[in-house]
Amino acid sequence: MSSKEGIYPYTIDAYLSDFRGKATLPMLGGFMLQAATRHAEERNFGYSFMTSQQRAWVLMRMTIKISEYPSNDTSIKLHTWVSDINKLFSERSFAFEDQNGNYIGYARSMWASIDLETRRPTNILDLERMADFKLDKVCPIPNATKIPLLKDAELATSFTVKYSDIDINKHLNSMKYIEHFVDVFPIEMFQEKEIQTFEINYIAEGQYGTALDILKKETDQDKSVLEMKHNDKTICLARVTWK
Repeated sequence: MSSKEGIYPYTIDAYLSDFRGKATLPMLGGFMLQAATRHAEERNFGYSFMTSQQRAWVLMRMTIKISEYPSNDTSIKLHTWVSDINKLFSERSFAFEDQNGNYIGYARSMWASIDLETRRPTNILDLERMADFKLDKVCPIPNATKIPLLKDAELATSFTVKYSDIDINKHLNSMKYIEHFVDVFPIEMFQEKEIQTFEINYIAEGQYGTALDILKKETDQDKSVLEMKHNDKTICLARVTWK
C-alpha cells in the first residue's frame, strides 16, 4: 500500500457507549489501537512482520484531546499516520473526523520496538522501509510527554488484574489502564463535565494476578494526576484535564 495515511471508519455502538449515549474514552482509545494495527499491518511493519523479526511494538506514551465526544449510532473516520521516527521511538498521530466532516479530536502516541526475548529496545531504523512512511502532516496538539511521579497522593482505589483485564501476553491491556483510571472519578463528574485531555505514560507491565493501587492528586482546577503502583513500583501514570 503506497498511501502514508490510513483512514478507517467506525460506528459508535450503543452497547459500548456510556450513560449519556456518547462514546467513552476507552472506546475511542480502542479504535486508535485497531487503526494503528491495521495501518502498520497493511504497510508491512505490523504484528506479523515484527514477530517474524522477533520484535514487538510497545506503546510508551499517549495523549488524546477530544473537543466533542461522538454520540450513539453515528459514524466517525479515524485518520492515522507516522509523524516522526528515530532509533528509539516512532511517533504515530491520529485525527477524529465526525460524519459531517468536522475534526472533533486528535491524539499522539509514542511507540518503541523491543526484542521479544530480552524485552530490550531495538533500533527502529533497522526496519526495512519503515522511515519511508513518515508523513509531514500537522497534528495540532503537543507531543506526548513524561508525567512526573506523584508526591503526597491519596489512595483512590485498588484492584487485582483479572482475566478480562489481560492481553495475549497476560499483561494488563493498554485500554484497561485507561478504564481503571477513569473509573476513579464519580459519575457526577461525567454528568457535569467531560474529559478534554487524557495523557498516559506506560512504564511497566501489570501482570495477571497482581494487586495494583491507584493514587490520585488534584494538581489544579479540573486537572488530576493518577499513578498506578504495585507496592513501591510505578506501573503507569496519567494526567486528566476536564472541561
